[in-house]
Amino acid sequence: MKNEIFSGQRFWTYFKYDLVQMWRNHVKAAVGIGLAGLIVYFVVVLFNLTFNGTWQGPGITGRFFTFFLASFALELYYTRIYGYLTDKRKGSAWLMMPASTVEKWVSMLIMACIVLPVLFFLASFLVDGVLCALDPTVGKSMVSVLAGGWQSFVSALTDVNDEYTLTLNVAPLGWGILLSTWANLLYFLLCGICFKRNKILGAFAIAFGLSILSSIFMSSFSLSLVEDMQADNIAMAEANINRIMVWANALSAVFAAALVGGIFWRLKTLKH
Repeated sequence: MKNEIFSGQRFWTYFKYDLVQMWRNHVKAAVGIGLAGLIVYFVVVLFNLTFNGTWQGPGITGRFFTFFLASFALELYYTRIYGYLTDKRKGSAWLMMPASTVEKWVSMLIMACIVLPVLFFLASFLVDGVLCALDPTVGKSMVSVLAGGWQSFVSALTDVNDEYTLTLNVAPLGWGILLSTWANLLYFLLCGICFKRNKILGAFAIAFGLSILSSIFMSSFSLSLVEDMQADNIAMAEANINRIMVWANALSAVFAAALVGGIFWRLKTLKH
């Protein structure tokens, strides 16, 4: 009897189709957003040539600022990548495709959490590295600065651990960054398949309400931690730091898991 929930062969067939559609409709946009640094480079060089008479590319601060703006633009764009599911014609055609909801859901998560982010980061950092290699006025690449900053942070943390015999490590921080990134992307993806119109506006409205609730909770929680950390006790300080990281990562993981579940629920109940 054929498995109606998940079939490897059926999933692979649908995933290839989904990948082709993603490439045709959205990969160019994701890569284009990642190439924002190239546009800013030409704008800055042209500005300096026009008004200063010198060839000068954007510095590391401006390029990081551009990268963060591009990352935010990518998050907003996530309301569109599967937003067509709320359209009666396109959404109905998607529902009729020969694949189970689980298979479509898994394919969607792979596209949203791996394929598009990887292409975006590759485009952003590759272009930045090429510009830095070709134009000395730009300075160091973002990758080298990030790598150097991370290495300095690890070295400083190692020194602190050795001096005070602590066991702090950087792994929770890395996981926290990854989880929060996935949570942001999945949030806008869910909003895109829930709202029929004004998808971005609806996403911001919900985010505003959630930020108010979380600020109320975090204010009381952080106040108790600050009071505990005022004590002159290294062991207590370490315990509180670890507790903060555990809570932050746990909340990010729960939020991301809730979004993953919400996406599945929306796909399961989608009707036209």
